[in-house]
Amino acid sequence: MRPAQHLTLLLALLLAAACHDGGFPLPGEPEAEAATTTIAELRRLHAGGSVTVEGDLVVAGRITADDRSGNFYRTLTIEHEGAGMEIRAAVDRLHVDFPVGCPVTLRLRGLALGSSYGVLQAGAPPAPGSRYPTDYIPSRPALDAVLRRAGSVGPVEATRLPLAELAPGLCGTLVRIEGLRYEPEELDEASWAGYRRFVDQSGRAIHTYVSEYADFARREPPAGRCILRGILQYDDARGRYLLKLRDERDCSEE
Repeated sequence: MRPAQHLTLLLALLLAAACHDGGFPLPGEPEAEAATTTIAELRRLHAGGSVTVEGDLVVAGRITADDRSGNFYRTLTIEHEGAGMEIRAAVDRLHVDFPVGCPVTLRLRGLALGSSYGVLQAGAPPAPGSRYPTDYIPSRPALDAVLRRAGSVGPVEATRLPLAELAPGLCGTLVRIEGLRYEPEELDEASWAGYRRFVDQSGRAIHTYVSEYADFARREPPAGRCILRGILQYDDARGRYLLKLRDERDCSEE
């Protein structure tokens, strides 16, 4: 990112922080910081590359994916009003304190914003020369300084979409796609591990992604039609959408 782009982004973020009116916690919920901007606004302002936030910016969201199954390694995803982002932290068992459905606030001052597979990320600034736009927040104290619970765990609903309506702005959000059938590509083994191809009735395709270290990686995909849920991503190099599954329950038979 050129210096002028960097400065423009920082000025825009500071303006957004100054103009936003924060809300108040609901009765019975722990007090949390008021959000000063939104995930959607951060996505709109982020011009690519890695940028370190210098303003007092806070976003709010509800956790849609955690590290319980091992497919989101040291990563949480949060979503608010149709926009999502990742939080990267070098902390194990994040799901114990920040399970799916938990509302949180994230203080962004000092964190880096970047993008990977179309998903906005927040994490530590990357080391010089790193090929990644963000690094993991390095410790539990560092995470506690920026990420706070903002209430009790509640339900999380995936956005129901056909493949034809997927769009880059939805990357990072939890989506639900119906009417799919597993169609293995040549040499695919009968497991979830890696990338697996699913098609709808019109022949449109989407690939799932499951890490070999996920606890459901060696289970078999379904033989019949199914419904898939997951965090939407976009593989720019191959020009295709991906669904990163949270666990085996993200696939159900129709």
